[in-house]
Amino acid sequence: MSSAITGYADLSRAAQVARLRPAALDALRAYRLDVRRLSLLNHGYNTTYRVDTAGGERFALRLNVNSPRTPAQIGAELAWLAALARDTPLTVPAPQVRRDGARLGHVHSGALGRDLSATLFSWLPGRNLGRDGTPAQWVEVGRAAAHLHAHARTFSLPPGTALGSLRDPLMNLGYNLTPDEWLTPEGAQIAQEVHARVDDVLGRLYATQTPVPLHADLHGGNVRWHRGQLSVFDFDDSALGCPVQDLAISAYYLRPQAGLEEAMRHGYASVAALPDLPAGDFETLVAGRALLMLGALRANATADLRALLPHFVPATVIRLRAYLRSGTFRHDVPGLPS
Repeated sequence: MSSAITGYADLSRAAQVARLRPAALDALRAYRLDVRRLSLLNHGYNTTYRVDTAGGERFALRLNVNSPRTPAQIGAELAWLAALARDTPLTVPAPQVRRDGARLGHVHSGALGRDLSATLFSWLPGRNLGRDGTPAQWVEVGRAAAHLHAHARTFSLPPGTALGSLRDPLMNLGYNLTPDEWLTPEGAQIAQEVHARVDDVLGRLYATQTPVPLHADLHGGNVRWHRGQLSVFDFDDSALGCPVQDLAISAYYLRPQAGLEEAMRHGYASVAALPDLPAGDFETLVAGRALLMLGALRANATADLRALLPHFVPATVIRLRAYLRSGTFRHDVPGLPS
């Protein structure tokens, strides 16, 4: 019988965080650390803490709360991070080794009634670019993406590890875009039509390209800037895909900021040739990111993210309808709810 607290998804943010803290403390006992302070960094798709030690060191602890990733997939993520740190000019978080010599651990959460994957990473100084990055900084993000892709083409996953595939428009969440209290029947029909278009583009891409490891979540919240140097983190969505998918994912987040998408493309092109894809197909992949966000949010149990549903669902439907009519995905379309 599950020991999970009834209705975890309906708890407040504070209540969820409080019930996860014991699992975080348990996870840290597996490391040779004298922990002085554990501070919440992010409670979203996963839950991440800043760890300060008595010796002045700092780390980031990740609990995979909503992630369906298997140990083999996390093992592949950690192996790729180690190879990127060794073989490229990129700055990425280094997975830390536990007392038992492993980089990946599991800890039981009474709040969820199941074990959670737990990983400790080296600390990356600086601040997230978020939505405030400059064109010059996004040039560096583009350069980093090109280095990621170049390395991915030569990287072989170690035995016993595996990455999921980005061939599915919903990243293997299962199709959950059916009508409910927030998604109207018309909205569900729009989602279905966009899904079909994205599936068609991905089908043609994967028929001609060999998938490679991708970051698959490269946006301003997952890159940091410190003293003129960029670092890339949060590889938790990393999976096998076609490099242009990474650029489309980034474009989804950059569309509200004029010039930043072009800056990222310029940076990429300074390192490697941009992936070749017709403009209409690229727009479909950008719209596909909106579709994925819609499905992922509906499947998420984190309080803050679930609170976005009443606004995010109708706003996304309006944007997807505008994409179907114009062929271009934009955030700033008429009719968005206030």
